[in-house]
Amino acid sequence: MAVDPGVNDDHEEQTGSAEDDQALPVRWWLRRPALGILLSMLLGMAAFLVTASIGTPGSDAGTTVTNLVVLPIALLLPVIALAAALVAWSAFGQTRGQQRAFLLLPLAAALLLNSSAIAMFARWVLRVFTA
Repeated sequence: MAVDPGVNDDHEEQTGSAEDDQALPVRWWLRRPALGILLSMLLGMAAFLVTASIGTPGSDAGTTVTNLVVLPIALLLPVIALAAALVAWSAFGQTRGQQRAFLLLPLAAALLLNSSAIAMFARWVLRVFTA
């Protein structure tokens, strides 16, 4: 059941769409897509390097407990990587023409780095729970 946002509104409906456009701020990565894609690529590189530096969990009982304690903090890595990939993808949707061709390689790098970081983190979590 869909909810109609205008059903219970006390405000009168305004016909000016220009006022609606000015009321909602545009995200910075949509205003400057090249910067959004490049920063997403840097975030992906950082998430990839941090995830790669976590290493393999040990098989000792003490290291398993330590890894379980670190797990809630480490869950930020895939969240940051996923958010960076979404920023890159939505910023790429705002590009047109020649800018789109120039940003194709940084977009591919950003998506590859971020998805690799998520996959490496998932592999680490599986090793923690199966050790």
